[in-house]
Amino acid sequence: MIRRCRHRGIGLVVFIAASMAMPPGSVQCSFSMDLKVVGNQLILSGPVVGDELAKTQKILLDSSAIDTVILRNSPGGHAPTGFRIGELFRERGFRTAVSGYCYSSCSRIFLSGKSRFFTDDYPPEYTNVGFHGHYHDGQISRRAVKASDLKNWIIKYSDGKADPDLVERWINIPRGIGMIHFYHPILLKRDGVSTFMCQGTEPVAASALGCEPIRKTALDLGIVTSLEIVKSNDQETVRATLGDLRGALAHRR
Repeated sequence: MIRRCRHRGIGLVVFIAASMAMPPGSVQCSFSMDLKVVGNQLILSGPVVGDELAKTQKILLDSSAIDTVILRNSPGGHAPTGFRIGELFRERGFRTAVSGYCYSSCSRIFLSGKSRFFTDDYPPEYTNVGFHGHYHDGQISRRAVKASDLKNWIIKYSDGKADPDLVERWINIPRGIGMIHFYHPILLKRDGVSTFMCQGTEPVAASALGCEPIRKTALDLGIVTSLEIVKSNDQETVRATLGDLRGALAHRR
């Protein structure tokens, strides 16, 4: 099944294969990002539509206790906003953690954390960060990739650990539904591998775990800074909405 979400005004069409790398029930064609504060955590979920920077700045003025940003089930979206929010978080020295999936512009916000982690809100197979280039109507925009200096930006925010040749590959994936997916290298492995490069030409029903294996982990490449698990402050609420996830997966197979 493919769900198509069109976000007007930001030139983005997100084609989501609901069975690929995402928890059932998490794919929502929302038109705005949800921002909420739970204790010391700012939890961001949904698409990046372009108005989040001002909202985030206001929240940070009102909530001085925030030191952690949880990025949850976001397909990405407005690229400039992702960069600017990420740069703000790096300046503040915040830690970031992925809850569910965090793709495209969201992944750049994630990479901007001073320290970067996985959560265990969702099962490991549905907890991943996905990177690619810049796209227009679903196709690579090499002009935008070059204009944003995306390769060097990624290497910088990975604290110099990202492999330049591998970054070059993933920022030039031709189709917008293609991505490199990073999973927790201890909690999820397939044949000893936890990183997978998808070109977007794979069968719709295929799992990201069936894409090209990359034998470097999220920790090796500076995508995360630790394999410690961060717990979201609203984890009990998240898990209560999942229902019998394992049963749903078994039924689908």
